[in-house]
Amino acid sequence: MKLKRNNEIIEVFSKNTDGKIKGQVNDNEFEVSILSSEENTVKLLHNNQIKEAIIVQDKDKYYVQIDGKQYIFGKVEDEEDVITGVGASEDIENIVPPMPGTIIKVNVAEGDKVKEGEAVIVVEAMKMETNLYTRITGKVTKVNAKEGDRVDSDTVLVVIEKDEVE
Repeated sequence: MKLKRNNEIIEVFSKNTDGKIKGQVNDNEFEVSILSSEENTVKLLHNNQIKEAIIVQDKDKYYVQIDGKQYIFGKVEDEEDVITGVGASEDIENIVPPMPGTIIKVNVAEGDKVKEGEAVIVVEAMKMETNLYTRITGKVTKVNAKEGDRVDSDTVLVVIEKDEVE
């Protein structure tokens, strides 16, 4: 199966042998044992460490949370679009939630200046709060959410326009 993360294509395969899952992501091989699984939560044993993974699928995206870090993977339909970044602009950033959830806090307003790495909004999903950070320094041009709003994973919550470099 081919997935994409941060505009990088990742080829993943796995097979179950002797109660263990073996797989490969690009050139890195891995092996994990599934200790338990219920609903969207899986306990894994990897390199003698127990990890709990929460996995949710929403439309064409997979959301994986391990050790408090979220990873978002999309199914690759057209490799060329991923490679060339069709529809993406380096001058505008659309902040979207990693999965459906509820807006807990909006840290910015239209017209605010933000710096790269700044938390602009907080979303709760699966009983966990997640700060959504901007990857660019710029100006908030649109805020489409308020505290208490229920949002889907494809909802643009905040739009930021990159500052011009002089």
